Amino acid sequence: MRTNVHLPARRHALAALAALCCTAALPAAAQPAYPERPVRIVSISSAGTGVDEFTRLAAKHFSDRTGKSFFVENRPGANGIIATDHVAKSTPDGYTLLLTAASAITANPYMYRNLPYDPNKDLAPVARMSVVPIVVTVPTRSPHQTLQSLLDAARAQPGKLSYGTSTAGYKVMVAAMNGLARVQAVEVPYKGTTTLLPDLMSGTLDYAMVEISQVVPQMQAGKLRPLAVSSPARVPVLAGVPTLAELGMGEATLTSWMGLFAPAATPPAIVRQLSALALEFVASPEAKAHFEQRGTAAYPAALDGFRQAIVEDQARWKHYIAAVGLQPE
Repeated sequence: MRTNVHLPARRHALAALAALCCTAALPAAAQPAYPERPVRIVSISSAGTGVDEFTRLAAKHFSDRTGKSFFVENRPGANGIIATDHVAKSTPDGYTLLLTAASAITANPYMYRNLPYDPNKDLAPVARMSVVPIVVTVPTRSPHQTLQSLLDAARAQPGKLSYGTSTAGYKVMVAAMNGLARVQAVEVPYKGTTTLLPDLMSGTLDYAMVEISQVVPQMQAGKLRPLAVSSPARVPVLAGVPTLAELGMGEATLTSWMGLFAPAATPPAIVRQLSALALEFVASPEAKAHFEQRGTAAYPAALDGFRQAIVEDQARWKHYIAAVGLQPE
C-alpha cells in the first residue's frame, strides 16, 4: 500500500527531473554554429605581397568550407607590431584573427623593450601553416660556388667581405651564421630589400640573406646565386641548394614561418575548428600551387605542437639576439 501511495509522487518527481534535464540541454543545443557572421583576418603585410596572397587564399578556403565570409584586413608596419597588437587586444570571440610571420612572435619580444603585447599570454596559437625559406645569396659574379667557399674566404680575410641586412631579423640571422662559422665581415644595413638587392646583384655586397620569393626571380635572370637555405628541408624550387643544417650549421637556423593566431581567451572549440581549417588549407591544391610559385612550403603544426615550437623558436632568437649584442629598441 505504501508503494501505491508514493508512486504518483515518484512519477511526478521523475517527470520534473526529465523536464529539468531537457531545459538544461536547450541552451547547448541552441548555440549557433561558428561562424555566424563575417570573420576578419588581420595581415601584417601590405596588399600585393606574397604574404598577402597567401592570406587571401586561406581566407577564401575558410569561406568556401564554412559558407561564411572570411576577409583580409592589411595592417602592415613596425615589424608586425601594429597588426599583432591590434588582434591581441580584440574581442576573443573568433571573429578577429591574425596571420603573421614568425618574427612578430619569436623575435620581437627580445628586440623591443616596450612591446605592447605578450605573444605567450595575449594570443592563442591556432596553426603554423608554412615555412618561408631565407636564402644565403651571392651575386653571380662572385667566385664562391658554395657556402663553405664563401665562409672560408671571409675567415681568411677578417673584415674584408661585406654583407647586407634589411631588418633586425636578418641582422640576427646573418650574425648567427657568421658567429657559428667564426667569420668577421662588415655589415651594411639597408631600410629594405628593394635597396639591398641592386647592391647585392652588382657585387657591391659580397653576400646577404634574402627571402626566397625575392631570390628566385633574380636567380632565374642570372643575377644571383643561392648557396644555402634556412628551411628545415630543401625546397623544390631550389632543389639543388642545401640547407644550413645539411652544411653542419643547424644551430644557426632561425626559421621564418607563417602562422594563424586568435586572441588568448577565444573559446577552445573555435580555436580547434580554425586549426583544422588551417591545416586543411595547407594541404589543398591552391596552397600547394602557391608554395611552388613562391618557393615557400607547407610547415604544419597545430595547437599544443605549435605552442611548443614557438617556445623553442623564442629560445633560439633570444640566444642569438644576445650573442650579437643587439640592444632592444
